Amino acid sequence: MKIDTDVLGQLLPNPLTMLAQLCATAILFFLMYKLAYKPIKKILDARSEYEQSRLSDADNLKKKYEDLHAEAEKEITDAKAEARQIINNAQDEGNRLKNNLIDEGKQKSQQIIDEAQNNITLQKNKMLDEMHGEIVDVALSAAEKILQTKLDSKDDKDS
Repeated sequence: MKIDTDVLGQLLPNPLTMLAQLCATAILFFLMYKLAYKPIKKILDARSEYEQSRLSDADNLKKKYEDLHAEAEKEITDAKAEARQIINNAQDEGNRLKNNLIDEGKQKSQQIIDEAQNNITLQKNKMLDEMHGEIVDVALSAAEKILQTKLDSKDDKDS
């Protein structure tokens, strides 16, 4: 058994082999840089730019939404105030019409009552006149009958 004593020679690589391996590694890095890194970096940059534009679009849409939302809130507030004003005006107009109708109804009812009292008074006077006329007619008729009976009666002649 022979022991190889050149341990140091085995531990250190051959400089020519090492140079060849370094050149091969450099060529591989160069090819990887040209063929893979640049296109991938270009794709990643494009993707980053696309995402950045989408984020800025989203920010713009968010700002636009907030502006529209604030405008809508203002319009809703204005519409509510206008609706309250319309309701108040309608209530005031309704109360005014109600009061006018009540006053008109009171005037008409008072007018009807006055006309009815006038009619009652006229009817009463007319009935009193008719009764007076009938009483006079009855009295005249009774007086006439009494006078005729007394004039035609033989009893009056005999006495």
